[in-house]
Amino acid sequence: MTCCSSSERVCHVVKDGEDNFMYMYETILLDLGVTLPFDHFTGDVLWMIGVALLQLHPNGWVSLQAFKVVCLALTMIPLALVFLSHYTVRVRKKVDWVSLAPLPNSSLFTAYTASYKGFKSRFVKIKAVNGASFCFDPRPMPLYWRLPLKAQVTHKSQLSLEGKVDLQLLDEFPKG
Repeated sequence: MTCCSSSERVCHVVKDGEDNFMYMYETILLDLGVTLPFDHFTGDVLWMIGVALLQLHPNGWVSLQAFKVVCLALTMIPLALVFLSHYTVRVRKKVDWVSLAPLPNSSLFTAYTASYKGFKSRFVKIKAVNGASFCFDPRPMPLYWRLPLKAQVTHKSQLSLEGKVDLQLLDEFPKG
């Protein structure tokens, strides 16, 4: 992990001959406890919404982390399809940031509406050591800024039996 130069921008991509890297906002690592390599759940969510790590607004990372904590407390394996059954992807037009907005009447948590201040200029560059992966999931994940995928709705029919049971359990909890 290295500090970025003043000329680096989060939308920069790898140059020819350079090893892959990713940018990450410091607040995601320090305040939310996100660690590398990413677990299957986090990698799966990022892969399914098709954006680089930095494009997911910190509030979206809060939702991801909170969902993982709840699942682990309930001895459930966090599943991306179950998570995305409660959230939709929203893209901010000016900067292409992606937010995870709770679907109507299915919000698991009270939305964190306070705005993060100053996070945009505080980011680090992370390089994989000796060809290591950034994620336990073997699928390649988007590392660089890109156009987000269009919002997709998760249908219950897409869930495994375990996912349907977990979704039903989560849906029985009080909302918000």
